[in-house]
Amino acid sequence: MGGNTSKFQIFWRTAAPSKLEQKMVEAMRKKAISGGSTLKSFNSIIMRFPKIDESFENVRNVFQKFDKDSSGTIDLEELKECFRELQVAFTDEEITELHQICDMDESKGIEFKEFIVCLSLVYILWEPTNPNSNSRIGLPHLEATFDTIIDAFRFFDKDGDGYVSKKEIVQALNEASPGGRAADQIGIKRFEEMDFDKNGMISFKEFITAFTHWVGVEVDDDDDE
Repeated sequence: MGGNTSKFQIFWRTAAPSKLEQKMVEAMRKKAISGGSTLKSFNSIIMRFPKIDESFENVRNVFQKFDKDSSGTIDLEELKECFRELQVAFTDEEITELHQICDMDESKGIEFKEFIVCLSLVYILWEPTNPNSNSRIGLPHLEATFDTIIDAFRFFDKDGDGYVSKKEIVQALNEASPGGRAADQIGIKRFEEMDFDKNGMISFKEFITAFTHWVGVEVDDDDDE
């Protein structure tokens, strides 16, 4: 969990939440109402990092499939085609908004880490038309990983308001490793790593973006950073 400033922190938008982002917060609030997290400690989340990383890497071929021009990013038209194939029935307006909020470095294209974030938001926001379907976005193994990360978010979001505060992060880490002031400082550092827009609260989009950093997901196969 390195503390280096990423380009996402440099370019992250500080504007008011979009409609989709507001829907995402509301979706997380509903999940909180449905029940608490099954995770008992922050250490239990860390133990799942290798499996989460493996799941993320397994979706790289999906990313490459829809990166038609092999540019290393997915543009708006490529994302629309991706959604059509995954049978995600978002409107063009919603896809455009989703592309904008997931293009966190404002490069006009979604890189691999941003693609994972994008799919996670789709997983939360979209209700499939077939309630008997075993998969919401056609990627069952990735969806299981998203469920784990949603559970982790709920572990931190103690008051169930759809955001994670600095106090909640510090409290969770103190429960894992009681250490007084030192544990508090670690909690504050972790919070700052996740609070990309510096508004004092962590949304699920920020939370899963931090996860892609923590578990070691590379932007592409040649990325040696």
